[in-house]
Amino acid sequence: MNLKMHTRKNLLLCLMCGLFLVALFVNQAKAAEHNLSFAVSGVVASVKVKIGDQVKVGTVLAVLDLTPFNAVKRSTEAASSLAKLMLDISEVRLNQAQELYNALSTSGEEVEKARIEYEKALSGYQNALSQDEIATWRLQQATLKAPFFGRVSAVPGYPGIVINTSAGNQAVVVVRKQ
Repeated sequence: MNLKMHTRKNLLLCLMCGLFLVALFVNQAKAAEHNLSFAVSGVVASVKVKIGDQVKVGTVLAVLDLTPFNAVKRSTEAASSLAKLMLDISEVRLNQAQELYNALSTSGEEVEKARIEYEKALSGYQNALSQDEIATWRLQQATLKAPFFGRVSAVPGYPGIVINTSAGNQAVVVVRKQ
């Protein structure tokens, strides 16, 4: 009876070890899979890969509808151009006010007003450049590219799906790293 019990225990122990190894293998396989999504919100325009495709670093996986990103980019470029013009004009006015002050034809108060307007224009220009830089980054992030070499193991994304980065990371493509 002890031999039967001992054999059952060994069999049960072997079975548990086997299940543990299977679970470990499955977890390692899942750990090698990476859910890839966009860093910006938008509507998926196209998915460029299918299950089984081999991808390398930089391979385009999916693209959001670029219309809103391009519109924002054009808007920020226009705002930057206008802000630069305002800065140039305020700089000319500041120089004129300083020359008039040096020639004793205007007060220090007028020079100070011109300096304040120049500083406001400079701040506006720097802000416009920052907004343009953000728009450029967002436009670049609207194209999902493979960050590593691998094979596509799932494509849960599809054209028309809305990606909302505020609601969490929604996988568009799943790639198994190789």
